[in-house]
Amino acid sequence: MSEAGVRATPATGTPAAGTATAEAVPPRLWWGLVALALSATMHATDAMLVTVATPRIGADLHTGLTQLQWVTIGYLLGYASTLVTAGKLGDRFGHRNVFLIGMVGFVVSSALVGLAQGITMLIAFRVVQGVFGASLLPSALAIIRLTFPASKLKVAIGAFMGTFAIAAASGPALGGIIVYYLSWRWAFYINVLLGAVAFVMVVLLIEPVPPQDRHRRVDVLGMALLTVALVGIVLGVNQAPDRGWTGPLPLTCFLVAGVFGALYVAHERSATDPLTPPSLFRSRTFVTGNLILLLSTALGFAVWFYLGLFLQNVQGATPLRTGLQLLVIPITGIFCAPLGGVLSQKLGPRVPLTIGAVCFLVATFGMSRLSVGDSYQHVWPYLIPLGIMMSFIVPVATEVVISSAPANLSGVASGIGETMGSLGPAIGVASVGTAISLSIRHGIADRLADAGVPRGIGAAVSAGSESVAQGAVPVPAGTPGDLAATIARQAHEAFTAGLGTALTGALVIPVVCLVLVWLLRPGTPAPAAEPGASLDEPAPSSEPAPSSEPAPSSEPASGTEPVPMPSTN
Repeated sequence: MSEAGVRATPATGTPAAGTATAEAVPPRLWWGLVALALSATMHATDAMLVTVATPRIGADLHTGLTQLQWVTIGYLLGYASTLVTAGKLGDRFGHRNVFLIGMVGFVVSSALVGLAQGITMLIAFRVVQGVFGASLLPSALAIIRLTFPASKLKVAIGAFMGTFAIAAASGPALGGIIVYYLSWRWAFYINVLLGAVAFVMVVLLIEPVPPQDRHRRVDVLGMALLTVALVGIVLGVNQAPDRGWTGPLPLTCFLVAGVFGALYVAHERSATDPLTPPSLFRSRTFVTGNLILLLSTALGFAVWFYLGLFLQNVQGATPLRTGLQLLVIPITGIFCAPLGGVLSQKLGPRVPLTIGAVCFLVATFGMSRLSVGDSYQHVWPYLIPLGIMMSFIVPVATEVVISSAPANLSGVASGIGETMGSLGPAIGVASVGTAISLSIRHGIADRLADAGVPRGIGAAVSAGSESVAQGAVPVPAGTPGDLAATIARQAHEAFTAGLGTALTGALVIPVVCLVLVWLLRPGTPAPAAEPGASLDEPAPSSEPAPSSEPAPSSEPASGTEPVPMPSTN
């Protein structure tokens, strides 16, 4: 059955829920996709808007850097740790129901964040906002998977995830405009307006049907174990750049994550109705798709993040100007996202994924060669392949993950994929940041000495190497103007050289992605398990199962394993 369907009418004979064919996709289905894409836009822009609004939040609420970091960390903790749980609840109780509850919670918590008068309440509401936000993408992707026919599934998911990627890349520019002309509070109030529109459209356009996995029990213990493990990973990774990967707090977090992760795996192997059935991970396509998502989002977001620091702190651009300069990425995505879906539909996922990985390699190589004297003219050409990468790899890999799972596990599969896409940026930014810090720590003192900076002042600057690792210049108070300019030049040189070293080493990631692309196994999706049946058999197969039903489409099988739809004949 479809989670979002179109009601049959005697006048038109429009197919009922779940029976749309490749030949006729009702217009209402596409409008439903618009409603779901609006929710993706709301979530993606919110995450990026906050990066621009954070300095104003700190000034208005009179708080320091440590607490400000929790505005972002708090949301990520709530979001990344509950994605799989939200997806599973959708499989059990209905994705439309979970989506609407999540939408209401996200809108209300966004309003409360905007109204917060203190940093503690703001952070608390951000955690709540993240928990409710976690239900939006897994449920939306599951609805699309269960609604669109196989011949249109790749295009639909490509358009949805392309919208998400474009919105995320556009967030800084939009955030700069909102913060500059309105206030940081409107970075959250805007969710109330978008959420209200999306809620009404979903209620009107997407109809509820019985849940796909309603006969299975909720694995409460598994949810609890997985949540604690993911919280440990997210918190440890976020604290690593400041405290070191082997610092007491990060190490404790990783230890907790390891213990609870091991308990979770042991529990899932013996559970009657596991949260993440082991059969999912026996599918090479499912595992490979998730690895591509993890690696591509890790390095892709890190490149985007540190490029923003380069433009602002090294080249002196304002946050608004930086956001506008980075608009090349979403503008490229607007044109390329639909093309990626079409290529995947016609030629299979390997073609757009290969193109995306090659563009990824080109963009990373170009960024690794930047120097302090380079103007924006040397930067923007590499933003185009970065935009192509984002609009080809993320949507197509997401579709690979979702359609390689049984239909009754669409939600949990979506949650796992989105968890990879959420952990990736955190790991990528922290890892690249660590590499930059190590490079600076071992070279900044010599740079300053060679430039003639007095030893005492050089030692003070070297002590602030963490600031230099963000492109900032920790010039001691009272330093003469000419000497301050020399220190700034050397600090910028150190940051840019460290970024180049980190990205040069990271070139292996696009290469690994290329290898993974060709490990995808063409085949058909695993059938939905019957109530009470074991899920411990391998999911996908390279040969389609015999069926008395007519083939839903003449499309050749592809690595994304399209969803078989029942015939309407």
